[in-house]
Amino acid sequence: MTDTTSRDPVRPSAAQFDRERAERRIEEFWDERATGASRRILCGATLAFADLGYHGASTREIANRAGMSSAAVYIHFESKQELLHCIALEGHKASTGAFSDPARQAADPVSQLRLGVASFATWNAEMNLLSRSIEYEIRLHRGPEFADVWDLRRGVDAHVLEILHAGMAEGVFRLADPEWAKITILSTCIDVARWYRHGSSRTPTAIGFQYADLAMMLAGAR
Repeated sequence: MTDTTSRDPVRPSAAQFDRERAERRIEEFWDERATGASRRILCGATLAFADLGYHGASTREIANRAGMSSAAVYIHFESKQELLHCIALEGHKASTGAFSDPARQAADPVSQLRLGVASFATWNAEMNLLSRSIEYEIRLHRGPEFADVWDLRRGVDAHVLEILHAGMAEGVFRLADPEWAKITILSTCIDVARWYRHGSSRTPTAIGFQYADLAMMLAGAR
């Protein structure tokens, strides 16, 4: 009998698959927003912040992940804080847009909330590493240099609340506390990034629409 073991492909573990897919999403994200050495540094920093946190990720670690020296990093970015700001700003533009852009295309509050939440939860699953990098680290940075990032966060908060109030006015949402519903809806969508793993039986899109159904319940949709 011929031994074919050596020719069998080695299948990556679930953890390997998740990591490879997540890293590819990071690369694709920065492909559209940066070039050359800056792109490599932003990819490396995004991964370092996601894995180690802002304070745990040294400039040397970021440089190693970018395949360059620490000195080379400072040619393109003045500080680690500037790197985090760039990642947080671009990441929040994408994440908040994932809710607001489809929501604005819908004609009524129910459709606005459903489409916005489905897209937002899908984004947080698909971009799980980037989401973890920006969502948890930004909470430690509330200085004026991050004001534009917090403006984006407040903007999506206000948009969700506006949709909920519009639905209440039309009688399609029944809510005693729309502020609580807003916090719960957004925080549950963001938390997808914490537990989602690429290659799982549920696709990001399927998760998005499951969370849209959850949002309907939280909003008391009729």
